[in-house]
Amino acid sequence: MKRITWNKWSRRAASGLLGAALLLGSVLPLRANEAAAPVPAISPWSVSILHEGEKYGIFPLSWYDDGTFQQPIAQDKFQSLLDATASKLDALGFSKQTKHASERPAADAILTRDTVLRSIYGVLTRYELPESFEIGRNDPIGYLQQQGIVNGTEYGLELDRPCTVEQAAVFASRLVRYAYETAGKGANGLFWKVTKGGNTLYLLGSIHLGIPDMYPLHKRVTDAFESSDALWVEANLLSSDREAMNYFMTLTTYDDGTTLKDHVAPETYAKLQSVAEKLNLPPQSFDALKPWVISGNLSLTTLMAKPEDIAQATNSGVDLYFTLRAMFAGKPVHELEGVKLQGDLLSSVPPEQQEKELNQLLDSILNPNASEPDPAVQFKNWQLLWAKGDAEGFTKAYSESLQLAQNSGTAQRLLGERDRNMANKLSELLEQDGSSTYFIVVGAAHFTVKDMVIDKLKQKGYDVRFVQE
Repeated sequence: MKRITWNKWSRRAASGLLGAALLLGSVLPLRANEAAAPVPAISPWSVSILHEGEKYGIFPLSWYDDGTFQQPIAQDKFQSLLDATASKLDALGFSKQTKHASERPAADAILTRDTVLRSIYGVLTRYELPESFEIGRNDPIGYLQQQGIVNGTEYGLELDRPCTVEQAAVFASRLVRYAYETAGKGANGLFWKVTKGGNTLYLLGSIHLGIPDMYPLHKRVTDAFESSDALWVEANLLSSDREAMNYFMTLTTYDDGTTLKDHVAPETYAKLQSVAEKLNLPPQSFDALKPWVISGNLSLTTLMAKPEDIAQATNSGVDLYFTLRAMFAGKPVHELEGVKLQGDLLSSVPPEQQEKELNQLLDSILNPNASEPDPAVQFKNWQLLWAKGDAEGFTKAYSESLQLAQNSGTAQRLLGERDRNMANKLSELLEQDGSSTYFIVVGAAHFTVKDMVIDKLKQKGYDVRFVQE
């Protein structure tokens, strides 16, 4: 992340490591002074399932605030939803029926709840499904109701009413979740179980930027979460502790009337303006931010195939997913570190070093070398290895990148003392009297890098097992 020894690796790949290190070893967002996003109109009954479905990649987040989410769904949106749902089910690997009636409604059809539900049922039955799906034992609507894909209201199923965008997205989301659970499929994650006496810890290594391949999670992971008494994360970004969040904000911006231009060389500022123009951002976008925050923001763009993917990826981060899920369930959320500690960690680099690293990142963005490794491709590989639950492959790929920082203070800052402290805290939980179960979500690097949290828990004599199929 910081003070990297710039060796034979390309500048572009190395700058990508900055964002990757932040995403695998730390959880804090590196954006500041953003305008508040508009609050979408979403019904309370749909929030928890849409929290799932939006991760599947079957509908874009923009649907929430385009003004039509609770209006009847249009043909083009519905076809998009059907196609994306079918693509998600394709990933289950089932063969397709050789003869299958089209699930698409006629172009002039009124998209009632009945029409939408039958079309969604048609997406499922296009495959040769195992007996566990119990296809054919009920009519389409009865089947979907039996499996909890449609529940209705106090007035019944209201099949003749127009189907809203919200309702269609909910039906499709429930169908995907049901299909993956019934098939025994889903993302495995990097997942361990640690026990001592009557106490159990479930440890899930997190990637703080997600992709649809990482969802839905395998039922063994979500069942472990449901069985837990509380969730533990590095830092709760949804905490109501305004003092801590305000403290973090003071670390990211200048509050003495100066701006970035007063703290960096003219050449650095000029390069930043060029990058802002390249990314179609206003020239003064970064003026209030300190160099370490700008580096964190810009490095994320090197990890995405398209900059506009960042919002979706951030929304799909594993730690945020479970924090929200805990809130919906009323499950306590505790912090292993907290916002203040992580803010101090990330901002502690001397200003001259911050500017040096910002320059290296700006150069890599302005002058990319097509023959050198692409950080976005590399990061996507890490995400896919995570989804497969390939701890060995993930550890190898990540450790090779982490070699960039081994001769500097970066590794020690991200993965040294912090891991000892985390292991000690987890040990305290395991040594408690009685019986407790906790679900722990921490950046994957803390669990996969040699001699870090997992190894330290093993050294303490606990029963540590990697959970897989």
